[in-house]
Amino acid sequence: MKIENLCVNRLYGDVAGATTRGHKIAIKGGYVYQTFQGGYTLTPLGWSVVRKIENIIRDEMNAIDGQEVLLPVVCTADLWKETGRYDSMDNIAKFKSRSGTDYVICPTHEEVITDYARSVLKSYRQMPFMLYQIQTKFRDELRVRAGLIRTREFIMKDAYSFHETQEDLEKYYKRCFDAYYRLFKRCGLKNFVDVLASSGDMGGKFTHEFQLITDMGEDTLYICDCGFRANKEVVDEESAVCPKCGKKLNKVRGIEIGQVFQLGKFYADSMHLTYTDASGEEKTPIMGCYGIGVTRVMAAIIEESADDNGPVWNMETAPFAVEVIGLADKENKTFELAEKIYDDLKKAGIEVLLDNRDSRAGEKFADADLIAAPIRLIVSQKNLANNQIEVKYRVNNFDTSSLPNAIDVKDYLKTIQDLISKLSQQ
Repeated sequence: MKIENLCVNRLYGDVAGATTRGHKIAIKGGYVYQTFQGGYTLTPLGWSVVRKIENIIRDEMNAIDGQEVLLPVVCTADLWKETGRYDSMDNIAKFKSRSGTDYVICPTHEEVITDYARSVLKSYRQMPFMLYQIQTKFRDELRVRAGLIRTREFIMKDAYSFHETQEDLEKYYKRCFDAYYRLFKRCGLKNFVDVLASSGDMGGKFTHEFQLITDMGEDTLYICDCGFRANKEVVDEESAVCPKCGKKLNKVRGIEIGQVFQLGKFYADSMHLTYTDASGEEKTPIMGCYGIGVTRVMAAIIEESADDNGPVWNMETAPFAVEVIGLADKENKTFELAEKIYDDLKKAGIEVLLDNRDSRAGEKFADADLIAAPIRLIVSQKNLANNQIEVKYRVNNFDTSSLPNAIDVKDYLKTIQDLISKLSQQ
């Protein structure tokens, strides 16, 4: 991609209406465009990051035997009336068709997945199994906040598992729990923890949230040195004493990036989902549920890792692995070499951005900070005099002191491939 063809607006200066650093940078960098309050268009840059987060999630869900499905965004109210949540949840968007049928824009999909399971689950031999999707959700929130942190429309990964026994559910719950730690680390998040939490509208008695600890978070968390961690909803805030060791709890703020639930039999019982066990008896399966706010994860990465100049992505989430910047010279040799490097990297299957605009170096570097390719190659007249290309890195939590600051013009392709490989290990 050439930067002049990249269909985004990058902004400079302050951003009106943005309340957090991450929200400001997401708009300044051209990752999101607000279509309505609580609804954002993901630009080519933002969608690239989200797709990469989705692919990390798919890798980890498939590794624990998940089967991907795609459920409808809209469903009839009848399914929600079976569980009683049609009238009990206050953030459901409801509408009538022209024929008078009541519909729901799904804020979550427990009812829809249980209805599907009724059509396929017959025997105990089919369990355990887990179905997951990456799907758009809509919640009629009274307030929105911090860009993609709290919106009305968002992308979510929701997964649902089905089991014969509580013991089997707990084993799978642990597998999914561990997968969440792996995938959040792969996304580049660092300061996140699991905390005990309330199940809220989802039902079930046992649940954990995954929270990114940050001062701008909207959730209150209580953490103890002994290892106990919980959301405020399951802690006595008046005493704020650890129920495990009796010490005073530490209060911090967090952004919820995922949650796992042991749902039990509520949905299966309500919707009459059954299977035949080994003795031929009709039984009700036990369910688990596992959610991740995909677009919120992108926002959380920016909130945690960005500096004042722009976001910092790792090699798995960056829109481009490499940006090539040509700085103009009188004979255009820099632009010619920058174009050749760009073409060679594209042919090698590397995601690369080229900036050969006739613009000031400062403008190009400011844009490069916002786009935030982990590797930046600068082709200038000064470096070409030494047959070299300057290399800059935009990474977090990775020691680049052993990596080259310049590479030889004759051997750049292999060197760049090696650098990508090393940075992919962060």
